Amino acid sequence: MKRVVYLIEQPFDERNFERFGIQAWIDRQWDVEVWDLTPWAHPRVWEDFTRRGHGLKQFAGYIPITGARALQASLGSAATIRCFVDLTGAGFHSVRAKAALKRAGAKRIVCAVGSIPVPEHDTPLASRLVKAVSRGPGAARKQLSAAFFSRVVAPRIPADWAVIAGTESMALARSSLGVVKAHNFDYDIYLKLMRSGPAGAEDYVVFIDQDYCFHLEFVYMNTPPVVTAERYFPLICNALEAISAALELEIRIAAHPRASYEQRQEPFFRKFRMERGRTAEMIKGCRAVVCHDSTAIQYAVLFGKPTIFVTTDELSRAYEGRSIEKAAAELGKKPINLDRVDLRAVDWRDELTIDFEKYASYRNKYVKTEGSPELPLWSIVIDQVEQT
Repeated sequence: MKRVVYLIEQPFDERNFERFGIQAWIDRQWDVEVWDLTPWAHPRVWEDFTRRGHGLKQFAGYIPITGARALQASLGSAATIRCFVDLTGAGFHSVRAKAALKRAGAKRIVCAVGSIPVPEHDTPLASRLVKAVSRGPGAARKQLSAAFFSRVVAPRIPADWAVIAGTESMALARSSLGVVKAHNFDYDIYLKLMRSGPAGAEDYVVFIDQDYCFHLEFVYMNTPPVVTAERYFPLICNALEAISAALELEIRIAAHPRASYEQRQEPFFRKFRMERGRTAEMIKGCRAVVCHDSTAIQYAVLFGKPTIFVTTDELSRAYEGRSIEKAAAELGKKPINLDRVDLRAVDWRDELTIDFEKYASYRNKYVKTEGSPELPLWSIVIDQVEQT
């Protein structure tokens, strides 16, 4: 029996069914299961996801893990599991599950296929603990627990294969027994789109929305969003209107895949055209991209599109501000702080320059490992597993 388990801790929807390559394993005659730890490890996220009306992807191998008993029940036949794809963090619930799978003899596959530029000077652990304490004893306990499991327990669970995507993910390979040279999730979409023809340049600009005001990530972390809707959306929309007028191009919003703007029934982006689930296609055909620090920036790199980085005072005061600065620097740009500029004085056409050497460097560092096959990501992984 060829049996593989995906260990995840985010609600399993249609998007993740595609990104995680479930069908690729099935087509290769593998029995595939997805053990979703979200209901157990992140009940608030689970509740928020279902309350918003998002649909779970239903397939025979999907197993929501609702508690310790449910995990133990799934582990009852773990001896027949050949390998598991570990897409979880280092919290108590995920460490318990992956340790049990390893004890049962399953090979662990870890992935570094969502790499983005990380600021050089991240907030020290001590500072994060102080901030957690200021939010109350519950937050402090959670921060201490996360630090203990990520720094002490998780490193004791070895990986058998590390799937890497670019030089910045090579660190993961040093702690793994084997390496699978590949690329990140979105490169698969790029390959598919390029088969339909080269990138075009229609008369529109894409803004990559990151759902900063309502993102589930803040539910995971039990922290308030880094920006407020009342301040963020007017700044963004005013800038997009200025860019549209200066460049004489339409603005289109590539909505975050899990954003819930329709349910909120407010015109956050005014009258701009919004599309969901077509970010790559929109960037392939656009003239330029306006962005913060989204992973989707890589589509602009791959399709050779100019990038305009924007930030705000609220973002600058948070980690996201430093992340935006780092992403912009990687492409030879400086983010424009929309709180601190006269939009009429910005030379938006000058922002459309491209440093192609930096674009190539970004691709090699964060998107694709040099020399890796031009094949779908999970085909590369399955080939490696079946040959071992």
